[in-house]
Amino acid sequence: MSSNGVAYLLWLACCIGFCGIHRFYLGKPISGLLWLFTLGLLGFGQLLDLVLIPGMVESVNRRNSWGRGGNHNTNVVNVHVGDSGRSRGPRDDFDFR
Repeated sequence: MSSNGVAYLLWLACCIGFCGIHRFYLGKPISGLLWLFTLGLLGFGQLLDLVLIPGMVESVNRRNSWGRGGNHNTNVVNVHVGDSGRSRGPRDDFDFR
């Protein structure tokens, strides 16, 4: 389970030139490489991630909990149309009124 605190600590690695390490931690290796080689999109992407990290952590935790039997929405609605509860005879399919 990923945490905001660890993601923010890894985000701080940009201060020593390692931008995008938090993205590797959050399962985004392609954008992590992009951030690493472009210094966090020249710093703009790195600053944007300050706002985006909580959503990324929530997303990765939701994705990981799905595979472990976590809390998912499994609501099912059954709808039965066309039967008023009475038993049907062979001629009930055609109503000639």
